[in-house]
Amino acid sequence: MRATSVSLLFLLFASASMAQPPETSERPHANLARVMQAIMFPNSNIIFNVQGQDPAAPKPVYEPGSSAFSWVDWGAGIYTGWEVVENAGIALEEGIDLITKPGRLCTNGRPVPLEQPDFVLGIQRLRAVARAVQEAAREQSQEKVIDITNQLAEACYGCHQVHRIAPRGEANRCVP
Repeated sequence: MRATSVSLLFLLFASASMAQPPETSERPHANLARVMQAIMFPNSNIIFNVQGQDPAAPKPVYEPGSSAFSWVDWGAGIYTGWEVVENAGIALEEGIDLITKPGRLCTNGRPVPLEQPDFVLGIQRLRAVARAVQEAAREQSQEKVIDITNQLAEACYGCHQVHRIAPRGEANRCVP
């Protein structure tokens, strides 16, 4: 009995001393437009760029000392080719969870229209496109990615034609 009590006490103290994950804020930090600008827009452009640039083509290598140092040029060679395209698909898919995070607001201060059928459909389409991009990138199929860019444009346009008609900052932006 005493051994059991000591063991239970040991387990209690051991589990209490384990590092706890940091608390996360339930409230989003950025509005919808900022998330779109920071994540969705640049990663969509990476995918669209496959239409004119083969990700498998050799890229110029940054040569230290050849010009003024650029963090962008230096960092551009770390992840290359199809890995960049697949990562863009991953960013789009993961970005959906950020877009739809409860409490996210539009630029006009209104909640993101998570319950609107057209918004829900747009999110579903975007998720399917993001997954298709990842698969096509793993296959290293430029032709498939090019075909998928049409679906990506349609997924974006489906929401934008309804929720982005008004100019930035207007009260009826992000409102169907």
